[in-house]
Amino acid sequence: MESIAGALQLSEEEKDHLFRLWDPNAEHEFPASYSHLEEGWQSIISQLAYPSFITNERSEVLAWNEAANEKLFAFSSMNVNDRVMMRMLFLDATLRERMHNWDEFARHSVAVFRTYYDKYPGEPEFSKIVQQLNEDSTDFHSIWSLHQIKQKKVNRIYLETTDRADGIAYAYDIFSMSNLNEQSGIHCCVYIPVME
Repeated sequence: MESIAGALQLSEEEKDHLFRLWDPNAEHEFPASYSHLEEGWQSIISQLAYPSFITNERSEVLAWNEAANEKLFAFSSMNVNDRVMMRMLFLDATLRERMHNWDEFARHSVAVFRTYYDKYPGEPEFSKIVQQLNEDSTDFHSIWSLHQIKQKKVNRIYLETTDRADGIAYAYDIFSMSNLNEQSGIHCCVYIPVME
């Protein structure tokens, strides 16, 4: 595998991804527990001052704090089936207008999402999300067809907040934590304001 990775001139992220896919002992079933959170996590993120929310690898939003609800995304007014970050990113025209670096952010998000998607070949809910987005968004279809993969990292977003109507995009660095109580497929995203 090392030789194949070298011959293909894979980046470190691509190489790590290849090795995870190659591992014959790897789990391929999306764990049911990744769709549910222990109640304590809602209490924890509710105490954070910065906008924060928790997702699983399918980008389904499982919990959020009031700051995220007020400034970033109106999670509490959404139907649970619409509370999927990938769907919001590509199908919510208002969000796209509010996000000043949408192209860059969308490419990174799809590459991270594909990394997770590839872990669970044929998983029905993952396949359903990808199929819907391929049908409903030409942008998603174009980016998805690039077959890029990336690991989560600190990512900057420029976003007009929903609580202000001044048209100014505020910069946030998105920090992600995973392995919450040993659930590797659960991620807490914290939006830290950047002073520029």
